[in-house]
Amino acid sequence: MSSPSNARPRPSRNSGPRILLWVAIALTLALMVWVSIFTAQRNPYLSDVGRNKISRSKFIEACKASADEFVTKIGQSRNAVFQTSYEPLSLVAGVAPNPKDPGWLLSTQIMISTAGMPSQPVPLLCQSDAGGKVSTQVGGGGGQPQQ
Repeated sequence: MSSPSNARPRPSRNSGPRILLWVAIALTLALMVWVSIFTAQRNPYLSDVGRNKISRSKFIEACKASADEFVTKIGQSRNAVFQTSYEPLSLVAGVAPNPKDPGWLLSTQIMISTAGMPSQPVPLLCQSDAGGKVSTQVGGGGGQPQQ
């Protein structure tokens, strides 16, 4: 039989690495919290909904949907299927609050392609008014604004 004192684990003389591991875990958690707070404060989709009546992300999605609808109508009138592609960074960077009236402005390029043809860059202009209504213009000045 062994004595009860032998059943207990012996304290290790090399507890230094274990302490360093816990310090590393604590520092990692602190860094993750700091990065989360830092990125939340600089969120590109954060917006003043009270002034602009629509959030920035909803505005971008409404502009994309309106542009897709417009391009689909143009394609149907020409018996062609057009596809649009958007660069997310240019969409977010192209949005700014309207300096004159409540609402958002978006000015960027989208890529429109059809089967057998290379993609072409086309200007996309989008605006929201004080009521949150989004209007879009695809292409040069010749297109009709879409509601």
